[in-house]
Amino acid sequence: MGTENGDEWAPRTRVGAVVVALLNGDAEGAERAAGQPPEPHDTPVLDAAIRLAVRSLFDEDTPPDDIAGFVAAITQDVDVDPAAAEALIRTQLGEEGLLDAFPPHVVTDTTWSMLGYLCERQLGREDSLQLVEQAERTAVV
Repeated sequence: MGTENGDEWAPRTRVGAVVVALLNGDAEGAERAAGQPPEPHDTPVLDAAIRLAVRSLFDEDTPPDDIAGFVAAITQDVDVDPAAAEALIRTQLGEEGLLDAFPPHVVTDTTWSMLGYLCERQLGREDSLQLVEQAERTAVV
């Protein structure tokens, strides 16, 4: 994928490549990157990225009703299981066992969808690039 090149950061993972393509408005490039064979570090990078994205918007004191309202608004734009999305956000804020009720593919699909939405529509380009870079540094040894 890419590496750091001077001061310019480039994604080193499939997750990073998808997010960068989305941020560049390159839906075709994002589809191509997402269609690549899974990499061993996909899950740790995706987990780190969603945790950083969620924690940049919410904290442990965020009331569940606020999270439910946020998810309800998201589902107007993104085809995602609202219960899984809410469980994903609350899990990133420290609650345990909420995702156990969902099949792994639902959790993975929800995580990808939520990360894309948060990066594209909530966090902005610079914050999103920084969080993906940090997620890669944390998860890829």
